[in-house]
Amino acid sequence: MKKIVCFNLVPKIVILIFLFGNIQLSNSLTIKSGQIISSDGQVYEFASPKEKEFLIKKSEAHGKSMGVFNNNLFLIIDEKILFMPLQEIISSTDIQITNLVNDKTNSFAAKYNVIKNKNIIKNRLNLAAIKLKRLHLLNKLQKKIFRKNGSYITFYFNF
Repeated sequence: MKKIVCFNLVPKIVILIFLFGNIQLSNSLTIKSGQIISSDGQVYEFASPKEKEFLIKKSEAHGKSMGVFNNNLFLIIDEKILFMPLQEIISSTDIQITNLVNDKTNSFAAKYNVIKNKNIIKNRLNLAAIKLKRLHLLNKLQKKIFRKNGSYITFYFNF
């Protein structure tokens, strides 16, 4: 009888040790919204330096300075990148988006000393963020329609 209790108890203890060990490991690395882990193991805001360089070169070659990359809305200004995590945009109201754009633009302008065209940057980023929010809501609606009726609709826009 004692051997049976021991055999039943040992696997449960091993499982508990395994679970508690994994909890400790998962708390050792926290990534905030807008951050990524690069192939070199470093945590970067928005994108790795190589990816940022690629986006800037692509922008110069194709003339597009705004887009979505790594779940972030980005705008390239004077070879610097201003970005906003999509999750912050999607979960915000239009007024909150405007405030978020103002905060991000003001901190970007202070960091890189970009004073001219600040209002143009705010307007452009704000319009794109609101479009993305609406696009997200339309695609959410599209998924509900698809589940009920079986029809398929796709919504998209260009910057």
